[in-house]
Amino acid sequence: METNSITNTEEKERLKFRKRERLKLRSDISLLFQVGKSVQNEDFVIIYKKNRLDYSRIAVSVRKKFGKANRRNRIRRWVKECFRTNKNRIPKGYDFLVIARRPLSNKFENSTYWSVSGSLIELFERITNEESNTCSH
Repeated sequence: METNSITNTEEKERLKFRKRERLKLRSDISLLFQVGKSVQNEDFVIIYKKNRLDYSRIAVSVRKKFGKANRRNRIRRWVKECFRTNKNRIPKGYDFLVIARRPLSNKFENSTYWSVSGSLIELFERITNEESNTCSH
Protein backbone atom coordinates (compact mmCIF):
# COMPACT_ATOMS: atom_id res chain seq x y z
CA MET A 1 0.00 0.00 0.00
CA GLU A 2 2.86 2.36 0.85
CA THR A 3 4.53 2.12 -2.56
CA ASN A 4 1.27 2.95 -4.30
CA SER A 5 1.00 6.28 -2.48
CA ILE A 6 4.62 7.08 -3.35
CA THR A 7 4.07 6.48 -7.05
CA ASN A 8 0.87 8.54 -6.96
CA THR A 9 2.74 11.41 -5.33
CA GLU A 10 5.56 11.17 -7.87
CA GLU A 11 3.00 11.08 -10.69
CA LYS A 12 1.26 14.17 -9.34
CA GLU A 13 4.59 15.99 -9.09
CA ARG A 14 5.49 15.06 -12.66
CA LEU A 15 2.14 16.28 -13.96
CA LYS A 16 2.40 19.77 -12.52
CA PHE A 17 2.91 22.74 -14.82
CA ARG A 18 5.37 24.80 -12.82
CA LYS A 19 6.13 28.46 -13.12
CA ARG A 20 9.73 27.67 -14.10
CA GLU A 21 8.40 25.75 -17.15
CA ARG A 22 6.82 28.88 -18.58
CA LEU A 23 8.85 30.84 -21.09
CA LYS A 24 8.03 34.47 -20.35
CA LEU A 25 10.99 36.76 -20.98
CA ARG A 26 11.04 38.71 -24.22
CA SER A 27 14.79 38.16 -24.46
CA ASP A 28 14.34 34.36 -24.31
CA ILE A 29 11.64 34.43 -26.97
CA SER A 30 13.58 36.72 -29.31
CA LEU A 31 16.64 34.46 -28.90
CA LEU A 32 14.43 31.55 -29.98
CA PHE A 33 13.56 33.41 -33.17
CA GLN A 34 17.23 34.21 -33.84
CA VAL A 35 18.88 30.83 -33.27
CA GLY A 36 16.06 28.33 -32.88
CA LYS A 37 15.16 25.53 -35.28
CA SER A 38 11.58 24.86 -36.29
CA VAL A 39 9.24 22.03 -37.17
CA GLN A 40 5.74 22.46 -38.46
CA ASN A 41 2.64 20.67 -39.57
CA GLU A 42 -0.74 21.88 -40.75
CA ASP A 43 -1.81 23.09 -37.29
CA PHE A 44 1.31 24.33 -35.49
CA VAL A 45 4.83 25.66 -35.82
CA ILE A 46 7.22 24.86 -32.98
CA ILE A 47 10.43 26.87 -32.71
CA TYR A 48 12.91 25.27 -30.32
CA LYS A 49 16.44 25.43 -29.00
CA LYS A 50 18.46 23.86 -26.19
CA ASN A 51 18.26 25.78 -22.92
CA ARG A 52 21.01 24.18 -20.74
CA LEU A 53 18.44 23.33 -18.04
CA ASP A 54 17.25 19.91 -16.92
CA TYR A 55 13.64 20.75 -17.83
CA SER A 56 11.85 22.23 -20.82
CA ARG A 57 10.03 25.55 -20.99
CA ILE A 58 7.14 26.52 -23.24
CA ALA A 59 5.42 29.62 -24.57
CA VAL A 60 2.29 29.67 -26.70
CA SER A 61 1.50 32.26 -29.33
CA VAL A 62 -1.93 32.67 -30.91
CA ARG A 63 -2.59 35.59 -33.25
CA LYS A 64 -5.72 37.69 -32.99
CA LYS A 65 -6.72 36.48 -36.44
CA PHE A 66 -7.26 33.04 -34.83
CA GLY A 67 -10.56 34.32 -33.48
CA LYS A 68 -12.12 35.85 -30.43
CA ALA A 69 -10.41 35.74 -27.04
CA ASN A 70 -12.27 32.65 -25.84
CA ARG A 71 -10.99 30.62 -28.84
CA ARG A 72 -7.43 31.92 -28.42
CA ASN A 73 -7.49 31.14 -24.70
CA ARG A 74 -8.91 27.67 -25.29
CA ILE A 75 -6.14 26.73 -27.72
CA ARG A 76 -3.54 28.10 -25.26
CA ARG A 77 -5.03 25.98 -22.45
CA TRP A 78 -5.09 22.89 -24.68
CA VAL A 79 -1.42 23.33 -25.67
CA LYS A 80 -0.34 23.82 -22.04
CA GLU A 81 -2.40 20.82 -20.94
CA CYS A 82 -0.81 18.69 -23.66
CA PHE A 83 2.65 19.82 -22.49
CA ARG A 84 1.77 19.12 -18.84
CA THR A 85 0.35 15.63 -19.37
CA ASN A 86 2.91 14.42 -21.93
CA LYS A 87 6.21 15.49 -20.39
CA ASN A 88 7.57 11.98 -20.85
CA ARG A 89 7.18 12.35 -24.64
CA ILE A 90 8.64 15.86 -24.84
CA PRO A 91 12.43 16.27 -24.97
CA LYS A 92 13.98 17.71 -21.79
CA GLY A 93 16.30 20.71 -21.81
CA TYR A 94 14.62 22.76 -24.55
CA ASP A 95 12.74 26.02 -24.92
CA PHE A 96 9.66 25.77 -27.12
CA LEU A 97 7.52 28.42 -28.75
CA VAL A 98 4.30 26.89 -30.06
CA ILE A 99 2.50 28.97 -32.69
CA ALA A 100 -1.02 28.11 -33.80
CA ARG A 101 -1.49 28.32 -37.57
CA ARG A 102 -4.41 29.54 -39.65
CA PRO A 103 -5.64 26.10 -40.88
CA LEU A 104 -6.24 25.17 -37.23
CA SER A 105 -8.27 28.35 -36.81
CA ASN A 106 -10.44 27.40 -39.78
CA LYS A 107 -11.22 23.94 -38.43
CA PHE A 108 -11.13 24.81 -34.72
CA GLU A 109 -14.88 24.56 -34.10
CA ASN A 110 -14.77 20.90 -35.16
CA SER A 111 -11.51 20.16 -33.31
CA THR A 112 -11.21 18.39 -29.98
CA TYR A 113 -8.50 18.51 -27.36
CA TRP A 114 -7.43 15.03 -28.47
CA SER A 115 -6.95 15.98 -32.13
CA VAL A 116 -4.97 19.09 -31.20
CA SER A 117 -2.91 17.13 -28.66
CA GLY A 118 -2.12 14.42 -31.22
CA SER A 119 -0.93 17.03 -33.70
CA LEU A 120 1.36 18.60 -31.07
CA ILE A 121 2.76 15.29 -29.84
CA GLU A 122 3.60 14.37 -33.43
CA LEU A 123 5.72 17.53 -33.68
CA PHE A 124 7.44 16.95 -30.33
CA GLU A 125 8.32 13.41 -31.43
CA ARG A 126 9.76 14.79 -34.69
CA ILE A 127 11.94 17.14 -32.62
CA THR A 128 13.12 14.20 -30.53
CA ASN A 129 13.97 12.22 -33.68
CA GLU A 130 15.76 15.14 -35.36
CA GLU A 131 17.82 15.92 -32.27
CA SER A 132 18.80 12.29 -31.71
CA ASN A 133 19.87 12.09 -35.38
CA THR A 134 22.03 15.22 -35.14
CA CYS A 135 23.65 14.07 -31.89
CA SER A 136 24.63 10.69 -33.37
CA HIS A 137 26.44 12.23 -36.37
